[in-house]
Amino acid sequence: MTSLYREIKRQLIADIANGVVAPGAALPNETDLARRFNVSIGTLRRAVDELVADHILVRQQGRGTFVGLQDRDRFMFQFFRIEGRDGLREFPQLSMQNFAKGRATPAEARQLGLSGTPSVFRIENVLTLQGQPVIFDRIVISAQLYGGLTQAQFEQRKGTIYELYQTDFGITIVDADERVRIEPADAQSAQHLGLAEGDAVLHIERVAHTVDGQVAEFRISTVNTQTHDYVVRARGKR
Repeated sequence: MTSLYREIKRQLIADIANGVVAPGAALPNETDLARRFNVSIGTLRRAVDELVADHILVRQQGRGTFVGLQDRDRFMFQFFRIEGRDGLREFPQLSMQNFAKGRATPAEARQLGLSGTPSVFRIENVLTLQGQPVIFDRIVISAQLYGGLTQAQFEQRKGTIYELYQTDFGITIVDADERVRIEPADAQSAQHLGLAEGDAVLHIERVAHTVDGQVAEFRISTVNTQTHDYVVRARGKR
């Protein structure tokens, strides 16, 4: 059963990545899926259980299993780790500082898993928490992957950035790798965050991945930790 359920999981991931099952849509019922894959309900459930654990699917009691949406709740739960030292967690207010298209640097291309010097979008945002600028984000994404993206489209989105990726481009981000270190603030970060150049800041490099493992975004976040912390909650089984 081990290899069989993994194959079913791969096929379900392909369905989601290819838009066969749209974001927010329900999976077919278990009986139909088991019949499609010619497996037992138990084998099917094991594959679905892992996709739920991976935050790709969401179970709703009495309603069914759905492809997860990249809404605010999910963003705050899975991807946003900055909170006030007083324990306050809030959705950040965002102000775009720059939106441009250009050729990727070798470092950007490497982070995005691209060859050569492809076109990329570079987006800079300041995120405000509790009335003060706390995070300066520099985002790099493939212009080919997000073909047709405009500044107006980005600025006028109704939900999170990841929700824009999902609803407008069919790109669902499910996980990210982060590297975190302390660095002196450069001149640009210091200006946006109201700091002196050289002040210690938290430097976070995030590489985000799609449901099928493709790199969807490279982001550098500079965080003023004078009043806010980077918080990770590691929980075991209870």
